[in-house]
Order: sequence, then structure tokens, then C-alpha cells
Amino acid sequence: MKRILICLTLSSVLYATPLKAQDATTTTEQLIADIFEQFAAESDESIDYETFYEELLAASQHPLNLNNTTKEELEHLPFLSDVQIENILFYLYRYGPMQTIFELQLIDGIDMTDIRRMLPFVVLGKAEVQQPKIYWRDVFKYGKSDIMMRISRGAETKEGYYPAENDPEEEENVNSGKYIGSQFYNSTKYHFRFKDRILFGLTAEKDAGEQFMGSRNKGYDFYSAYAQLNNIGKMKRIVLGDYRANFGLGLVLHPDFGMGKSSYVLNVMPRNSGLKKFSSTDEYNFFRGVGATLKTGKMDLTAFYSLKNIDGDTLNGNFTSIYKTGLHRTSNEFDKKHTIRQQVIGGNATLTLLNLQVGLTAVHTRFDHTLMPEKLVYNYFYFSGNQQTTAGMNYRYRWHKMNLFGETAIADNLALATINGFSVSPLSTVSLVVLHRYFSPGFDTFYANTFSESTRVNNETGMYIGAEIRPFRKWKVAVYSDSYRFPWTKFTINAPSNGMDYLLQTDFAPHRNLNMFWRFKYEQKMNNASDTEAIMPVINPVSKTSLRYQLVYSYGNFSTKTMVESNLVKTGHSTPGYGVTALQDLSYKFKKIPLRVDFRYQFFDAVDYENRFYTYEKDILYAFSIPMYYGSGSRYYVNLKYELTQQISIWFKIAQTAYTDERETIGTGNEELMGNRKTDFNFLIKWEF
Repeated sequence: MKRILICLTLSSVLYATPLKAQDATTTTEQLIADIFEQFAAESDESIDYETFYEELLAASQHPLNLNNTTKEELEHLPFLSDVQIENILFYLYRYGPMQTIFELQLIDGIDMTDIRRMLPFVVLGKAEVQQPKIYWRDVFKYGKSDIMMRISRGAETKEGYYPAENDPEEEENVNSGKYIGSQFYNSTKYHFRFKDRILFGLTAEKDAGEQFMGSRNKGYDFYSAYAQLNNIGKMKRIVLGDYRANFGLGLVLHPDFGMGKSSYVLNVMPRNSGLKKFSSTDEYNFFRGVGATLKTGKMDLTAFYSLKNIDGDTLNGNFTSIYKTGLHRTSNEFDKKHTIRQQVIGGNATLTLLNLQVGLTAVHTRFDHTLMPEKLVYNYFYFSGNQQTTAGMNYRYRWHKMNLFGETAIADNLALATINGFSVSPLSTVSLVVLHRYFSPGFDTFYANTFSESTRVNNETGMYIGAEIRPFRKWKVAVYSDSYRFPWTKFTINAPSNGMDYLLQTDFAPHRNLNMFWRFKYEQKMNNASDTEAIMPVINPVSKTSLRYQLVYSYGNFSTKTMVESNLVKTGHSTPGYGVTALQDLSYKFKKIPLRVDFRYQFFDAVDYENRFYTYEKDILYAFSIPMYYGSGSRYYVNLKYELTQQISIWFKIAQTAYTDERETIGTGNEELMGNRKTDFNFLIKWEF
């Protein structure tokens, strides 16, 4: 009774403050921008945003029932930390079903900012013991489909699209390095969904420069298809066609995007989503075949098999590396297409008890060619051969307010990797996570993706400590410290090295329509000195200090964002280089016409490449842009969404980068274009039925 009275009081107070209903798609897009902007700020890695956007959009269309949810379902909401997820589940176990959504505020580590983020993705309903039966007449009657077509191209013509002017006898050889297709990027997607039980989809894509309907390609360059069935009898999940498999903490198998260092300091571990459909246009990070998960009591048993052709430069039964870009624009790139057959077989067994979860994962990979990389000092321990087996054990254990977690894996060369940590909320206003990792130099597997400084999970040891503190109402302080060491040499580092990262961010949200943050970040790494021919390796420390201020304000259908960032980079004893950038975003959704407009103007001045900036920007549906800024100049774009009917929507974006540092060309090689401006056009149409 006391809990109900508290909830009613909270609800009356909260509802007394007007909470305007928001468009689910707009809210989802803003959440994606807020979350992934943190990961893109200091990275030039290619991250599959497409999959995460689709999952969040699906969650908004089919909200989670908090009174009947699981840890796996809550992990689909990336803005929730592991501590928050565990606290939600513990609250439900202790007090039973929630009566109002605002009862979440009684849970440790959850405030109104978190609740507003959750609103589009969760509901409160009855706790169902069994999933309802599926009737095929309902599938065809109530299932929803959508078709999307995207077209993109640059306004300026790049060097790769001009035929080479040379001796006619040599013209064929010279032009073999030129692009064989048009400048247009094109993709077509079809999705079908019946609730969250039956999913089916097709994807076809050609990149700019790839041929369409020519002598090389009879249609698109890349095709993909998937089918996924959830909760069919005792089968928890069945996947056919293209899919991904994510288990444990990422030491054995996690090709998806994994959480890393960001201002979301508590979100450091990849989420265990098991088998799931693959609907992205990434042409490498997926399996092609069949997989299934059987639920028997407290045990989940998973088995999967994949057979597909991958890209590589083969010669005499060997290949030196896997070509992962998926680009087949030139004759040389096309000759690498699907030259290697890859077979993968694997499985997982996960036991889930009240406070304990234990999992075992094993994966075996076989190629029909032998991988023989050119042996240099830095890659001395890289894998070579035509087959590899990796296995690991992961665990999670809740003890009072502490969550212990970890995974240990071993490859068939007996190389070891282990990652272990704990998270705890000693007070409702304080949360802490500690993480230790050790990856031996010889641990080099194909599908590992976990918390690490390097993209390759090997040759690293480190300790991470992160804390989130809410000292006052409307204030939040996030801080982390990460120190790491590489016991063997690395690419561009010809000696063992170490590094450290620190971040401090303070968020202030005085009003539900106004929030801002101040961020300080410092990192120090090692890099080769300019004289790389020295007998004894010489490496220099490279330190980078960054400061950022950001303010976001919204009123009705209007919103604005202002951001200013500067950095200072010092290499060895050289003079520090600086970089500065600032941007202004304006967004407006018209009331009388179904049109939304996003506008940005940004200027940048980064004197050296080390001072470069990465900034997330809005784009058309399922497209994500994180351009790099180096040199001096400005960038501006206009992004439009117009709803022709309730079923048909179109997106259009035009963006241009103009340099003012007296450069006469942009890019190199086939990507080089004349002048100091680069302009891009994106168009997408979506039909829902």
C-alpha cells in the first residue's frame, strides 16, 4: 500500500508538469544521435549504426513490457547501463509488477532523464506466462511490410571515374585501376514483421564505383536475405539466411558493435544478444546459413552453421589477408571478390539461475585457402593457417548490490585472453564499474570484439575504472580512467608501449527541454619517431587534450544544438598543434505540412592530422554520417523529411564541405577531386504497407 501511495504521488507531481507527446521516430533518431555521437567523437572506425537504429525503431513500434521483460530484452536499449538493468530486474523480483511507469524513479540509479528516454520503448502490461499461439491468417492480416530505396552520389567527379589518358597499348592496364561503375550508390530493402515473432527481409546494394548490370555484375553487387522466428514452441529463436551471433563478453564471438570508452562510462561491455537477423549493408561481418536456440528450463542451447564466400587476394592456394571493405569498384578489387570459401560451426550453452549466469561458447572456422600474412615484427603473432578453434567461458553473478562478470577464452594455439570486472551502486546516487583485461599477443581470433584500446583483441593489458555520480538534482558527473599496455610491438609502434585515457563530463538538465554538458578528455599514447630506420626503435609520447561544451534546447516543434570543441596535441618535444570547431544545428517540424527540416553550419580549423575532429550529423533514414574534419574550412547541410501520405515518406539531404586552406584538390588516388569543395546528395523513399 505504501508503494502505491508513493507511486500515485510521483505520478501526480510528474503529470502536473506537462510532458508533450513526442513522435516515436523523432525521439529514436535523437537518442541514436546522443548515444553514438559519444562513440564517434574520437574514432575513425567503421561502426554498423544501421543495425542499432533498426533495433531501436522496432522497440518503439513494439515496446517492451517491463512487467514481463528479461535482461536480454532490456539490453536492446543501449542507453541503459548494466547496473540499471540489474536494478530494474531486482526491483521487479522483490516488489512484483509495476503499477505506473514513473515507479521506475524508486529504483536506484534511475532518474527522470532515464525515464523520458525509456518512454517510447516500454509499456506496463500483464506478466504473460506463455507466448500466444501464432495463426497464419493473423500473420498475413496483421503483418507489416516496408520497402526502401536509397540513391546517393557526389556532385563533383572523382579521379577514378575519368578514363586514363595514356599510350593505347598500355591503356587497358592503366584503366584496370579505374572505377568500372557509375558514381551512384543505390540500395533497396524489404522488411516484413509480425509483432516480434516473425521477421523476414531482403537487401540489395551497389556502392559508388561498382558496376550494375554490366559485364562484371548481373544486377546489384551485394545481396542479402534473412528469416527469423522467435518463441516457436520450445525454440527460443531460429534464423535462416544471413545472421549474427553474439555470446559472452566478446572474446570468442561478437561481430556486432561493442560498447567502448565514452561518456556513458558504465556501458563498457558488449551486449549478449545471441542469434539475430542481419539486415545491414555491411558485406563482411555476418554469417550465412542456419542457427537455432533451444530453451530447456533454465538452459539455452544454441548451434549454428555458416558457409559463405569472402574476399581475398589469393595466389597458389594462399591469401595474405581478408578484404573486408566490400568494395568492388576496380578490376583489381573485383578480382578479390568471393575467392575464399569460409565455413563456421559453433555453439553456446547458457545456464541462468536466480543470481548466476554461466555460458560456454565454441567456434571453429575453416578456409579452403591458407591464410599466410607477410610476417613483420608487429604481426609476428597473427594467425596463419586454414582453420582455427576458439572456446571460452563467461559468467555473471549478482551478490547483494554488486554484479561480477567476466570471460576467459583460449585459442587452439593455447593463447589466452581474459576480461573480468564488477559494477556496484553503493548509494542510489553513485554507480561504479571496474574492468581488467589481459589479451596475450598470440590470441588472434576472427570474431572477438570486446572492450579494448585496439580494434584487434590481442597484445593488450589494461585497467578501466568508471563512475557516475548524481550529486544534486538535475546534475550528473561521469568520469573514467583507463591505463593500458602493449607488451609487443604494434603497427606504427616499433616497441612495447603504454597509454592512458581520462574523461570528466558534467551534465546539467535544468529543464526537460534544456540540457548541456562540459567534457574534458586527456589521452596519451606512443608512436614511432620520424626516424623509423634507427637500429634501436625510438617512440615518442603523443598527448591529446580535448574540451567540449554542448547545449541542446527544444521548444514545441523547434530544437537547436550548439557545440564548441577544441583540442591540443603534443608529440614528443615538438610544438603543440591545435584544433577548434563549432557548430549550430536548427531543426523544425512544420505543423500544417508534414515536413521536417534539419540544418547545420559548422566551421573547423585543425592544423595537423592529429587534431582532426569526428562529428555525428543527421542523415536520411538508415544512413549515418560521421565526417572527418582536417585542415580549415566549413561544412553545412540541409536534411528534409516529407510525408507524402501516411504510407509513403521521402528523405533528401544535401551537404557540402568547403576548405579555406588553399588546397586545390581533395582526397587521393581514385577518390581525388579537383577544387576545394565536396558536395553530396542523398535521397530515400519508404513505402509502408
